[in-house]
Amino acid sequence: MGKDMASSDAPFGFIPYGEVLRARTYAVNTAPTVAIAVGDLVVAGGAVVATPAMGRLMDIEDSAYPASTAPFLGAILAVFDENMFPVAYLAASEAGNGTIAGYVLVADHPYQQFLAQEDGVANAIDLDEGGQNADVIGTHTPTAANNYHGKMEIDSSSAGTGAALAVKLVAPHMDDTPADDSNPNARWICQINEHYYGSTIAGV
Repeated sequence: MGKDMASSDAPFGFIPYGEVLRARTYAVNTAPTVAIAVGDLVVAGGAVVATPAMGRLMDIEDSAYPASTAPFLGAILAVFDENMFPVAYLAASEAGNGTIAGYVLVADHPYQQFLAQEDGVANAIDLDEGGQNADVIGTHTPTAANNYHGKMEIDSSSAGTGAALAVKLVAPHMDDTPADDSNPNARWICQINEHYYGSTIAGV
């Protein structure tokens, strides 16, 4: 039996589980609508932009936090300003150099696995929902209180609904079993279901 370590709601975003299979840099356009932080899942913005420090890069969507929206790229590992200096986060409306607000390093391999906490709001994810799909949820204002970290979680109420949602549930973290109604904030290993660089992962 596991140690049941995730007894309270303490979201930390999506962090790579195991080896980081690949990481690449993307641009954040000037004046994003939402704050950009480590641990955020991101989607492709749909454009290639000229940057002063890294040449031409694909941008990320920065008008809203993604939920079930494809195409997912991955999760942010690090954040940089427009001069490529590391920063804690990019604030909403960050102007940068007037063209880009900054850059993000994203774990973007289509088979990358991540660890995230379920929100446990409506119901906990049961063990028999492993291997099924779930949505993601969460917005945040990065502050010192949350270590400037992303706060996205797995949407517990969406698990096992039969939809082709954001992530596929692989298994609960070994220290958080059993993952059922006795542990509504368990951490789950998951994988992006519809990835920008890969085919949809089959199965519900």
